[in-house]
Amino acid sequence: MKNNLILKEGYKSIAIIFIVAIFLNLFVSDCLGTLGILLGLFVVYIYRGSNRHIFTNTQSVLAPIDSTITAIDKVNGKYKIYCKVGLLDNHIVRAPCNSTLKVKKHRHGLNLNVDSYKASLYNEQIVLKFEDIKLKFISGFFDKRVKKIQEKEVVQGDKISIFIDGLVVISVPQTKVLLVQIGDKLTSGQTILFKK
Repeated sequence: MKNNLILKEGYKSIAIIFIVAIFLNLFVSDCLGTLGILLGLFVVYIYRGSNRHIFTNTQSVLAPIDSTITAIDKVNGKYKIYCKVGLLDNHIVRAPCNSTLKVKKHRHGLNLNVDSYKASLYNEQIVLKFEDIKLKFISGFFDKRVKKIQEKEVVQGDKISIFIDGLVVISVPQTKVLLVQIGDKLTSGQTILFKK
C-alpha cells in the first residue's frame, strides 16, 4: 500500500487556505496572514498520511479507525462500541477484516456537534457492512460530506475512505469476546477488537 505524506482528499482544502493566507498577508494584515498560515499547517496535520505497519491476521478483526472508545452497549444480541474520532486522530478508515464491503445506508444531513442527541437524528451518516460487523459513521461538526464508497472486496488494512470528525458505532455479535474496553485508544490496522 502506498503511503503519502498528505492525503489527496486534503489537497484542495490546504491549497485554498494557503492561497487565502498569502492574500491576507500581502494585502490585508501580517497578523491575519500569519493566522491563516497557522490554520493551514493545522489542516495539513489533519490530512496527514499514515506510515504504519498493518498487522494482518485472518483470525482477528482490527480497529477500522483511530479513535477513543466512549461507550459499549449490549443491544438486541449485539455489542455496540461507540468510538469518538477527534481532529487530532489519524482519519484513514481501514478494512477491519478480509470481506466484501457493502454499503447498507448513506443518508445526507447536517454537521451538528456529534455529542448532541440531535446529531444522531440529523447528521450525515453512512453504514458499512463487513462479514459479521457493521460500522455506522455519524459525521461531526468539522466533517465535510462523506464520499460515496463503492462496494468491493477488501483485504484487512486496505484504505476505504477518510473520516475527519464524528462518531463511529461498531456493531459486533454478542457471541464474540471483545478485547477492548471503555476508554481504550484504538489504532486502525493495529488494535484487535475481537478474535473470530
